[in-house]
Amino acid sequence: MTEAERAEFGIEGGWAMVRRHRIRWSECDQFAHANNAAYLLLAEDLRVSHWLAIGGRFALDQPGPLVAQMEARYLRSVAFDDEVAVTLRPATLRRTSFTHDYAVWKQGLVFSSRAVLVSAVPSTGEKVPLSPAIRARLIAEGAKEEG
Repeated sequence: MTEAERAEFGIEGGWAMVRRHRIRWSECDQFAHANNAAYLLLAEDLRVSHWLAIGGRFALDQPGPLVAQMEARYLRSVAFDDEVAVTLRPATLRRTSFTHDYAVWKQGLVFSSRAVLVSAVPSTGEKVPLSPAIRARLIAEGAKEEG
């Protein structure tokens, strides 16, 4: 992330990924404000990109990150055609799970979220330990190991 992006969107703190996004009409309610679900979809898009970027794959018979829990804080609204920055950072990790922090920025923080992700095989739901390579990438991006 560049210093210009930090200044333009008011981004604070360290983040592993950042993506610009222009709010589409389909993401808005009848008042042209971004719908609450739109913020969660922005986080999902970044989560998928991040998983691929750190060497993960998506297949029914391969472990992938399944959302187990998500909390969200809506601080200020954004509206149709607003340009925002969406950020992601790994926060913590355990043997079969990890957390991501997400944020949406427009002249400062407008939304924040934390997701608990479980490494599991989608076709069976079986929990699988994170691979050494994925663990190393998450730690390199700032994730802290928990018991």
